[in-house]
Amino acid sequence: MPNPGLHLAIEIDGDGAHPAAWRRAAHAPDHLLTSHRVRSVAAVVENSGFTLATVDDDLLPPDDRPHPVGRIGAVERAAFIAAATSTLGVVPTVSTTYTEPFHVSSQLASIDHISVGRAGWLVSESVAAEAARAWGRPHVENTRREARDSTRVVRDLWDSWEDDAVIRDVATSRYLDRDRLHYIDFVG
Repeated sequence: MPNPGLHLAIEIDGDGAHPAAWRRAAHAPDHLLTSHRVRSVAAVVENSGFTLATVDDDLLPPDDRPHPVGRIGAVERAAFIAAATSTLGVVPTVSTTYTEPFHVSSQLASIDHISVGRAGWLVSESVAAEAARAWGRPHVENTRREARDSTRVVRDLWDSWEDDAVIRDVATSRYLDRDRLHYIDFVG
């Protein structure tokens, strides 16, 4: 019988942490990014008793080092895993350095909705100047402060809608109760 106080987490990105792990995989490199593979790995992890799985990501595209070039974003994979599992917590890595907090909040809220409350967020920072160039943004020197500010904005956005803000009143053609929505005024 599993210990109810024991929680196990696992990173399920790619074929392993070693940069050349894909070379020893039992599948062709082009199968690494298929929905069947993502679903199969998530099923094995869930059935093995893990509490949650993290899905890694980076703002920079893969380079030409000795590993397959290509990647599906952590948010997209996490949404797929959330829909394909029933007990596994799903935690994508999302950088706060150049991504907009509004988009991060809505994407993570969607994963939480799909998973019926099993979603999490592994906050990361992108320190490489190449990430700023890839996103067409000025380089952020203080990524720690940016992460703190972005995390606060995402949390404030989640709290800006009261639980009963959506009313869907067909008779009055009202979808939202404006009094239950709250603006966040953040300066950072």
